[in-house]
Amino acid sequence: MKLCSLVTSLTSNKGMTQASLVYIYTALVKSGMQVNLYDLSGTISYYDAPEELYTSCDSISWMNPDSIKEGCWMDDYLPEIDEPTEIVFFSALFSPDLVFHARLSHVLRMRGNTITAIGGNALAGLKEEQILFVSSFFDYILIGYDVSALIEQTMSLVKELPKNAPRTRGHILKALSAPSISPNYSLINLENFVTVYSGKGCYYGKCNFCDYPARAQGAISFRAVNDVAIDLLSIQKLRPTVEDIVLTQDCYTQAHLIATVHSIQKTCGTIPYNLMLRAEPWIDSRIARILQRSGCTDVFIGAEALDDCMLTQLNKGITTEHIINAVKLLSEYVDVTIGMILFIPNVSQDGLDSQIKILEGLLPYLNSIEPEVLTVLGGSFYARFPEKHGIVLGATENVLNDSWCFGLSQDIPWSLKDYTLIERWLNHIEALHDMCSSLVKKEYWSSIDDIKACLHVY
Repeated sequence: MKLCSLVTSLTSNKGMTQASLVYIYTALVKSGMQVNLYDLSGTISYYDAPEELYTSCDSISWMNPDSIKEGCWMDDYLPEIDEPTEIVFFSALFSPDLVFHARLSHVLRMRGNTITAIGGNALAGLKEEQILFVSSFFDYILIGYDVSALIEQTMSLVKELPKNAPRTRGHILKALSAPSISPNYSLINLENFVTVYSGKGCYYGKCNFCDYPARAQGAISFRAVNDVAIDLLSIQKLRPTVEDIVLTQDCYTQAHLIATVHSIQKTCGTIPYNLMLRAEPWIDSRIARILQRSGCTDVFIGAEALDDCMLTQLNKGITTEHIINAVKLLSEYVDVTIGMILFIPNVSQDGLDSQIKILEGLLPYLNSIEPEVLTVLGGSFYARFPEKHGIVLGATENVLNDSWCFGLSQDIPWSLKDYTLIERWLNHIEALHDMCSSLVKKEYWSSIDDIKACLHVY
């Protein structure tokens, strides 16, 4: 049996078992590999990352190979891999993972003949030149969801390598379809929080801030509801005290949601899990009741805004009334969290005032609120047509989103052309803080404070 190592994301949540880890581990074992796991979860905090990861918006430092080759500071965050490992697989969920994994891959390759391969969500939205940059540090770049197919492709190519053959880098392999294997949760020690792959993508996919339609892996897919339920049952048996299970699907049609919930209840009885929903008009008390009966504890709704003009600006495809109804109906049976976007372009003072008024009325029905600064993603409508919305891309002053690890991130530094609109938003944020600070985790306010410091506006 051949030995391989699996290095996880440094930025994934500590104390949470990611579905991606289970799938990769299962696929490696299926391929006849003995796996040494290096779980780096929680090593780097999204809200308290090393200063070296933050780059100015016009920096090319992370697109410069010397930044990684000379980045000895990263070694303090990385494991020593001393075993005679033939191949090391890296799982990268977020852009900083790419930098740290590239550093470890570089170190391993300098020491000997270790083969390295990297895959994960962090690769999904990268530009061609970014993929080429990453590929200079790895033998194989694995793009897609079907990890079993990707690993099989990788291992077949590795077997064909003649002994002592000159090393080549950057083989790009793709398998964009959904996973073709069933995850074996018994292979690893499960944490109290576990994610379950239930599907990917959004059937709406038209929001102006979203890059989903432009992604190579953009096709929507729903996993078979019985398979999802079987996963939950496996977790329940292996970890009876599991506190929460997170379903990965971005949104549901009415029929698929009902089928999923019924399958979970039939298979597991009651088990704690949470999911994400669009505030669709079909959400009603019946939906809320069956969610509760199956064990659902929390629902996240990406409201983004609570004003119809702002929702139109975002092209959300829903109305404020839909959001209000969904929140009120669901909150009788499950905890509800809403996401809100700050610094939406082209909004009026009346719209912001309306949002405050509506949010005030919703507060009794909400468990928490997640307010985040607008992220402009490559391939999104805002990134393709910024001038239509008064967005300035790549500005070196008054940047709202000074992206961390910018060279390998999908985030585009940007600003609003109208500075009075920025000030209007800052005043609005103060009003939000005064009204709902108890429902918002301090990390969100901290990220907003960073924006203020960047703007030199207080």
